[in-house]
Amino acid sequence: MEFIKYEIKRSDTLESIALEHAVSVEELINFHNLYCGTTNFIIGNKLPIYLQYLLLEKKTEDEKKQAAEEREYQQKVRYRCEQFNTTKVEDRITFHCNTKKEYTVERDLLQNRARVKLKEYLYKINPENLSLAIEAIKELEFDKENVIFNLNKDNTIKEVVNFFEIKEKWERFKPKLASSEFYRQIEKINSKAAEDIIKGGGLEFENEGNLRKTYDKSLLYHVLFNDYDAHKKREKNDILKFISQIFVNIPVELELQHSIIKEDDYFVEYRTVGTLLKDKIDHSVLEDQYNKFYRPIIEYGFSEYNYDYRIRRMVDKKTGIIVNASALMKEEVKNNYQFITQFDLKQIEL
Repeated sequence: MEFIKYEIKRSDTLESIALEHAVSVEELINFHNLYCGTTNFIIGNKLPIYLQYLLLEKKTEDEKKQAAEEREYQQKVRYRCEQFNTTKVEDRITFHCNTKKEYTVERDLLQNRARVKLKEYLYKINPENLSLAIEAIKELEFDKENVIFNLNKDNTIKEVVNFFEIKEKWERFKPKLASSEFYRQIEKINSKAAEDIIKGGGLEFENEGNLRKTYDKSLLYHVLFNDYDAHKKREKNDILKFISQIFVNIPVELELQHSIIKEDDYFVEYRTVGTLLKDKIDHSVLEDQYNKFYRPIIEYGFSEYNYDYRIRRMVDKKTGIIVNASALMKEEVKNNYQFITQFDLKQIEL
């Protein structure tokens, strides 16, 4: 048997060395202790300060690849998420939806890949008649949220690996959507609006880039797969760009700032706050749309447009796993109209 005498670097941990050589930490310790002699034993789950070298089994590239495949998705986490979407007119709730979902999230740390699978999907909505729309696409949610991502080095989504598989599921789902009670009711009122539902879905699944944008907008993926590390030095603050939910085709830009709320030996809590770049918005266009769509109902005139964006993440420092998180997004025309999204995520036992 051939050995590698690995020289330990200052930044090394047992986990990082194990990942680099496609072995588990337990295998690494057991192999080293078997051949190192009695004076260089590793006891516990940390590298001894005095240790300068580790003995590792030498493997061929094929053996490394096979070992990596066998250990694909070394991390597995189960999450429960709860999301509240609320619309208020003059502080009166006119729409409310409470969604609960449970997921498994697996990470392949060697290939920088993640697999997410929706396990449960529960909801309550008011007005209740809007539940027809959710029921019509509920099956598609399970198809779409059984997804594999390649990730960038900054933890953002690089590509949807199983895009074509998901697209095929959409093609098989289209006839079911067209025969649903929700679609038939829309078709009776406005046949073009019904056709647009299918066309909209077709556009979403048209290419991998479009589908990736869907995940970018979903809060689970936005919270988990983002560059939020406040320890990182940045030349300038990141800018988050998206489309308003209150106004039609109005781009919104937020300048993001990441900070550390608290940190100890085990956990670090990050906060991300977004500041609305008001000079990027033509407020006369907002006022025109407000007068057209909202003023006939609210009666009061246009006041001030604001956007509040806050995310908190608690991260296990040893594993890098987010153990709990919360998010608040509030878009409003001050005192008149608010669209509020609250999101909570927590890790649960597998």
